[in-house]
Amino acid sequence: MLKKLFLIGIVFMFEILASKIYCQSSSSSSSSSPTNLDGKILYRNEKDFFIVIHSEGWGVGYRKGIYNNYKTKSFWELEFVDMCHPKEAKTDNNNFNDANSFVYGQLNSLYILRAGAGIRRMLNDKPYWGGVQVSYNYFIGGSLGLARPKYLEIINFTSIISPNDSYYLTLERYDPSKHTLSNIYGGGPLFKGFESIKPYPGIYGKLGFNFEFGEYDETIRALEVGAIFDYYFAEIPMMAYNKYPNYFLSLYVSVHFGKRYNR
Repeated sequence: MLKKLFLIGIVFMFEILASKIYCQSSSSSSSSSPTNLDGKILYRNEKDFFIVIHSEGWGVGYRKGIYNNYKTKSFWELEFVDMCHPKEAKTDNNNFNDANSFVYGQLNSLYILRAGAGIRRMLNDKPYWGGVQVSYNYFIGGSLGLARPKYLEIINFTSIISPNDSYYLTLERYDPSKHTLSNIYGGGPLFKGFESIKPYPGIYGKLGFNFEFGEYDETIRALEVGAIFDYYFAEIPMMAYNKYPNYFLSLYVSVHFGKRYNR
């Protein structure tokens, strides 16, 4: 019951935020180009690409924003990251020099695709000669977990007399009931398993502080730090012998490059 109320509340908040962004965006698009108290042009639109490093992986993203007023902007974003399990640790089969490394016990690799809307509010502006502008922003939206099965090269012995000389390899999806350190040769091909990806729908929320550097307002060079919470409606099998998670809390740092413009 509490889970249902939580999900209803998140959906309700998202609807309110989306309607607010739409109304503010519509009203701002009908006005002329505004200026702030220093007479600088306030650009209506901005877009940027970013690289993000978080506590369990890394990824890339894209944002597009629109002016609401001097201190507030509305955004939507698209982000793609990988998510590692805290217990992941690479190992090798020391009996073979040419074998690929692998993560023992890893059932699936997890990738996350996020799409959401948010608001940024300025805390202090840059001086006219440049400096640092500090803002905070928050986003909510949909989070899609993509679980890719892990494949390994498995040793099949053909002789129990001289096993080092009598074996062949097969590529198999990892099964903890059959595959152990004694019969795993190494990791499988890098792109194997993408044809069997399983989606796990969910939601996410993000809160961050944005620090923008530089002298020119039309160019975006920024650093952002914050936290992201992903929640999924089903548990995601990542590591054997460990509890399957259905939520992740991660800290992140992202670097943004983009521009502002008027239409």
